[in-house]
Amino acid sequence: MGTGTDRRDRFRILSALLQAKTLRQFDERLQQELAPLLGCEIIGLYLYSESTAAFSPVSESLRTPGSPAYPIDQLPAAGTIKEAAVLAGQAIFTHDLSASPWAEAQAIDPTTCQATSVLVSPIRIPAESRPCATAKTLAVMVAVSPGRPGLFSEEDRVFLDMLGLHIAPVLTAVLAAEERDTLVAINSQVVLGTMTLDNLLSSIQPILREVIPHDTTGLVRFIGAPHGPWFEILSCEGVAVDQEALKQFPFERMAPAEILATGKPLLLTGYNQERFAEHTYFESLGVFSAMLCPLLVRGAPYGFLAIGSRRRNAFSERDLALAEQIGFHLSHAIANLSAYDQIRQLKDQLEQENVYLREEMGASLDLTSLIGNSAALQKSLKAIEQVAPTDSTVLITGETGTGKELVAQAIHRLSPRQHKALITVNCAALPPTLIESELFGHERGAFTNATVRKLGRFELAHGGTIFLDEVGELPIDLQMKLLRVLEAQEFDRVGGSHTIRVDVRVLAATNVDLDQAIKRGSFRADLFYRLNVFPLRLPTLRERREDIPLLARHFVKKYSQRHRKPVTRINSAALNALSGYDWPGNVRELEHVIERAVIVSQGSAITVDELDGLGRGEAPSPEPRTLAEAERAHIVATLSRTNWILAGKQGAAEKLGLKRSTLQHRMKKLDISRPPRQAS
Repeated sequence: MGTGTDRRDRFRILSALLQAKTLRQFDERLQQELAPLLGCEIIGLYLYSESTAAFSPVSESLRTPGSPAYPIDQLPAAGTIKEAAVLAGQAIFTHDLSASPWAEAQAIDPTTCQATSVLVSPIRIPAESRPCATAKTLAVMVAVSPGRPGLFSEEDRVFLDMLGLHIAPVLTAVLAAEERDTLVAINSQVVLGTMTLDNLLSSIQPILREVIPHDTTGLVRFIGAPHGPWFEILSCEGVAVDQEALKQFPFERMAPAEILATGKPLLLTGYNQERFAEHTYFESLGVFSAMLCPLLVRGAPYGFLAIGSRRRNAFSERDLALAEQIGFHLSHAIANLSAYDQIRQLKDQLEQENVYLREEMGASLDLTSLIGNSAALQKSLKAIEQVAPTDSTVLITGETGTGKELVAQAIHRLSPRQHKALITVNCAALPPTLIESELFGHERGAFTNATVRKLGRFELAHGGTIFLDEVGELPIDLQMKLLRVLEAQEFDRVGGSHTIRVDVRVLAATNVDLDQAIKRGSFRADLFYRLNVFPLRLPTLRERREDIPLLARHFVKKYSQRHRKPVTRINSAALNALSGYDWPGNVRELEHVIERAVIVSQGSAITVDELDGLGRGEAPSPEPRTLAEAERAHIVATLSRTNWILAGKQGAAEKLGLKRSTLQHRMKKLDISRPPRQAS
């Protein structure tokens, strides 16, 4: 049936299309103008992708499952009437699609689409208007009339063919305007100060859905895995992807590997992704089309933006070009977020370092107390002088109170790392459930109450030194992770998947016999050998008795100034008593005894009578009058003997036959707190 159309019809259609601001409006106006003019029921618009030879439907009627056109739109382009029109460079029509040689005849339902008239015309930019001198097809228009064979005439074909040439510049302008407006909107969205990696993708979804109909999105980051490059999904919407299931496929045969290697986007139509090993997995999830656009941060591959659909032929080259531009804006946003995140990390690290440094200063050990003329001490001082300038791991051993932490401070302050932090960790004082988080940090949501990300002490010690006191009390399951840090200088936060590298010197100390611990199976032999690079044993005070007078006089001077007492010396009898005692608590016990003597002294010299607490670790106290007082005295005495260590085999809880939590509860109830830490 001829239309009797003339130039006035084309002008009216062009005028209507020129009012369109978006591709969706262009499609709606095209349907409104053409359907009554051609006398057909359906006008459909497809964008054409030359690189993949695919047609992606624009019209809602073509994309809706259940529509008669839906099975046709899922076909590959080869052998279709749409492909024939593009190859011919002109409009084509058939009086009955079901009886035609085109591929669509096999896909339609003959009971509902019998005797269907179809007219297809490419929307193309002619060769003479392009510098490359070859015609370019942007899209195709399809007029469909079910149950009305022979509806379209040669006159209709010529009209639609000419219309395709005239509206091509309008479609080009509409696509460009929509792309511009979309990018402006997305750019405005991603520069907001409240943006994070977690909400980056969801913030642009409303804008993205308006211009590119899709079902799933994902933001993916490349990572360096132990066995080569890999990737992690930062955020994903619309589909549940099992990252562990993806590990069955070799990375080099997957689509992310091609993006990483070429830096070019990928358009997967549902018929061109067989070369990628993972395509069957995503099809099992119902994802049949996808666009993958690379993200670059500071010129280096960061990851990619993934957009997927449950339909085949869902995306066009125009969609890919737009998604690539969106990826460009996301790359800048991620770069800014990474910079802000680094600033926040540095700020957090500096704040936490300041906390640790303030704690260290508040409980600082006086380096001048490393004094003495004995051969045993001089040997230790010589070893400190030798090992301090190196980065070697040092294992400091010795009885409690011999000054292991003091020696660790001396090694750090004599090393090239002296201007960085010395982070001290008492492995016995931390609960086993929290020590991993304390050492290595944790990500937000890693466990209950992990509301924010926390930097571990190894991160805080980056560039400096970490001192692991009482390392022999470290839980066996955590020893392997410590071994990894010692060997590779890398670790993962609790709940994290990103490997963190650090530059840290490790000093460790213990009063536990590690040889016996290895035999008992409570300490790993490989960790011991890695810690024991430079063993440094500190002598007990009874092995250096000639140093006792020097140390005692040093402590008298220190505490007489602190407590504003006129004490200046120790009489000979008191000095003999001090030198004759075995000092099971070593230098720490000697210091406490002298401090008590200074406090109770009534003159300028300390006498034997003022050494009442000698050897007992606590000054005499009145006999307890109540059961609570007796319990308190017993707990305090046990805590003093264990140097206030609660957990572990040498801890007070073990010796009292209590759980750590029970002991802490009773200490709180009886108002027991550790006295201020003093130099040893």
